[in-house]
Amino acid sequence: MRAVVIGASVAGLLAAAAIRHVFDEVVLLERDILPVGEELRPGVPQAGSCHFLLYPGAAAMDELVPGFVDLIVRDGARHVNIGETLILSRDGVSIPGRRMGMPVTLASRNFLETRLRARVREMAGITIRDGATVTGLVGDTRRVVGVSVAAGTPDPGTATLTADLVIDAGGRTSRSARWLTELGHPAVRERVVDSGQSYATAWLPASSRETITYEIGRLAVSGTAAAVAPIQNGLRQVLVFGRAEHRPSTDPVELADRLREYGCPALTEAADEFTEDTPVHGYAKLINRRRLYHRMRSWPQRYLIVGDALCMFNPTYGQGMSVAAREALVLHRRIDRLAANPARTRAVQRRIARETDYPWLVATAQDARFTEHPSVLGPLVDTLVGRTTDRLADNPHLHRALLQVYELRLPTALTHPTAWHALLRRRSPRRSPGA
Repeated sequence: MRAVVIGASVAGLLAAAAIRHVFDEVVLLERDILPVGEELRPGVPQAGSCHFLLYPGAAAMDELVPGFVDLIVRDGARHVNIGETLILSRDGVSIPGRRMGMPVTLASRNFLETRLRARVREMAGITIRDGATVTGLVGDTRRVVGVSVAAGTPDPGTATLTADLVIDAGGRTSRSARWLTELGHPAVRERVVDSGQSYATAWLPASSRETITYEIGRLAVSGTAAAVAPIQNGLRQVLVFGRAEHRPSTDPVELADRLREYGCPALTEAADEFTEDTPVHGYAKLINRRRLYHRMRSWPQRYLIVGDALCMFNPTYGQGMSVAAREALVLHRRIDRLAANPARTRAVQRRIARETDYPWLVATAQDARFTEHPSVLGPLVDTLVGRTTDRLADNPHLHRALLQVYELRLPTALTHPTAWHALLRRRSPRRSPGA
């Protein structure tokens, strides 16, 4: 049996690893010409930015590709305790970190993806073909039986590649919506939340600071924030977020001035290291888009959609890779039964989509504040997060709960009675010095 995976980025590589034990051959078709090393490529514009591999995603990756997290840490990725290492700052006033046993791995996307691709290439039965663009699906409304592939040189033209399963992991430029209508299915509905946010990044040499400093003082009001974080091989990365008139500049001098405005010592220290020649990269279109394939009235057998092709998030929240890994793990645990009974395809697609439910809520409940149609949950989220961050310094239970929510570990952490008691009780007045 043969499976075809469209796209050889993180979601596609993990999907291939998830199903390889069932299929004789798994072929990954990648539109880009893949680099030999860690060079950037057109299909992954944000590959050079700092990415968070959250604990649920890291655990899923290690199950699918055993030893992978240890490998990237040995090669220089940063593996930190997020509770202890993440220093939240509000208008320059720091909220101290606490030891909480919540590991997070930091690396750039191209650093991680290069190593993941090398490991997947070594797996028996998996082939990666780059420079191959999928132009459509082969099949009908009942089932998909292959794909049409337009290959570049040296073999120009379009060919049909038959398959017993096709998985679209083609990312943000996925054409599944069009392909399914061409097979006779109704158009898929989608939800889009665009806060208008963009960000700029710059790389700096290592420093004595080993912490991640994240300034959040203006996030709720204007969508602006800034961070400096250690990344692979002793380097640091500065990230500045903003929207509308607060959009960050890609001029290094202007960006350094912006960092100093926050009054945060770690950001000021980073700003002082900028020169006129410091490379700054800007990124826009940080939208959230969820295609509701799981709610379509009809669905073809032997066709699945994962990763950003299914649901993409504003990368500000650092969820994308971890969600893709969780989706691949869902697939891994169901592929034997699916291969034996393709009629289960729709049920598997719906179960994969469930992995996006909570991350979508986390991202869009906040981003929707800056759109024409705010979420009804927006004011509640603002109040909950605002009051939580006000009391983090005094209450370790709230600190842990907030990180568990954003790390996708425990969605209900802030609704636990312990958290609500801390949120609702009156704060004790602070004693003045010498009192």
